[in-house]
Amino acid sequence: MDPARRRLRLLVMTDTAILGPGGSERFLRNLLGRLPRADYAVDVLQLSPPPARRVGELDGAAVTLLHRPVDAVYGPRGLSAYAFVRRRVARGDYDIVQSQHEKSDLLCSLLPRTAGVRRVSNRRDMGFNKSARVRALLRRTNARFDRIVAPSRCILDALIVEENALADRCVAIPNGVDTERFRPADAAARARLRADLGFADGDCLIGCVASFTPVKRHDILVDAFARMRRACPAARLLLVGEGPLRAAIEARIAAAGLGDGVRLLGPRADVEAILPALDLFALASSTEGLSNAILEAQACGVAVVATAVGGNGDIVAPGVSGLLVPAGDADALAAALAGLARDPARRAALAAAARRQVEQTHSLAAMTAAYDTLYRELADGR
Repeated sequence: MDPARRRLRLLVMTDTAILGPGGSERFLRNLLGRLPRADYAVDVLQLSPPPARRVGELDGAAVTLLHRPVDAVYGPRGLSAYAFVRRRVARGDYDIVQSQHEKSDLLCSLLPRTAGVRRVSNRRDMGFNKSARVRALLRRTNARFDRIVAPSRCILDALIVEENALADRCVAIPNGVDTERFRPADAAARARLRADLGFADGDCLIGCVASFTPVKRHDILVDAFARMRRACPAARLLLVGEGPLRAAIEARIAAAGLGDGVRLLGPRADVEAILPALDLFALASSTEGLSNAILEAQACGVAVVATAVGGNGDIVAPGVSGLLVPAGDADALAAALAGLARDPARRAALAAAARRQVEQTHSLAAMTAAYDTLYRELADGR
C-alpha cells in the first residue's frame, strides 16, 4: 500500500444479493472485486436473503457480505436495518457509505452526518421501480447525499429534473467490462461453443441475456423473432436468464409455434462461453441504465440490436457499433434482426467496431480508477 494512501472503510448497502443474477449485481462484483485490497476494507449490507443460486463470486476481494432482509423500508425490518447501520456509523466504522437501489438509498440518505462519513448514492437505472411514495421521499432527501453516481448522463439528467438532485453533486462513471474474460472467439473455438450449445454452423443464432421481468420485454423479443424467422428460417433464439415471467414467455413461445427455434438456458455463470457463439445480440427492454449485457456482448464481438432507451444510446452508435429500434415495436426489431441476419459482412463490421469501442471507453480498470478517485476525494474532504 502507498503510505500516502490511508485504508478506506467502505459500506455498500444494496437491496439485492450481489452474488445473484442481474446487471447491477454484476457491476458491484466487478467494482468491489477490483478495488485494491490493501487500500480498502469493504462491508456489503444486502437488504435481501442470500441468492437461491449464485452466478458470480468475489474471488480474492477483501469483502464481508452481510444479509438483513427488508420488505417495506418503513416497516419493522427497515427500521431495524437502519438502526444497525446507524450504530456502526456512529462508532466510526466507515469513511464512506454507498447505497444502491431504492430501499438502501432511503436508509443511507437518513444517516446522520457523523464526522468524516460521506454518503454516496449509486443509481443504476431510470427509476422504473420507484413508487410515487419513494420518489417523493427521495425528492426530499437527495440533497443529503455528498455524491450521486450513475453510469449514464441520462439517468442523472432525469434525477436533476424529477427528483431535485443537485447538479454539482452528480457524477457519471460509465460501466466497465472485463475485456479479457469477455472476448471474441476464433473460428475453431466458436464452432466448438456452438456445437456444445447444440447449434449448427448454418444457424443464425440470436441471443439475449436478461432477467424475465416486465421491463426486459421478452414478449416483444419473442414476437419479433417469430416475424423475422419467416424470412430467415435458419434463425434460432437463445435466452439466458431467470425470473417471474419465465412461464409466461414459455407459453408465448409455444403459442407462436417456435418450440424448435427457441431455447431457454436459465441463469448461467459462464455467459462468456455463450456470447462468442452468437451471431446477434438482442435486447428489447423498455428501460435501461447502462446495460452490462450489451457491453459484454460487444466485448465478445457480437453485433447488437437494442431499444433506444436510457443509456443504450451511449454504447450503441446506430449504424456504427450496432442498431437501435423504438421500444415496444416488434416490427422494427424484427426488421433490424432480419436485415443483419441476411448481411454477415455488416454484422462483422458492427461487431468489430463495438469491440474497439469497449476496449477504448469501457474498461474495468478505468471504471475502478474513477470510483477510487471519487472515494479518495470524498474521504479527504474535497
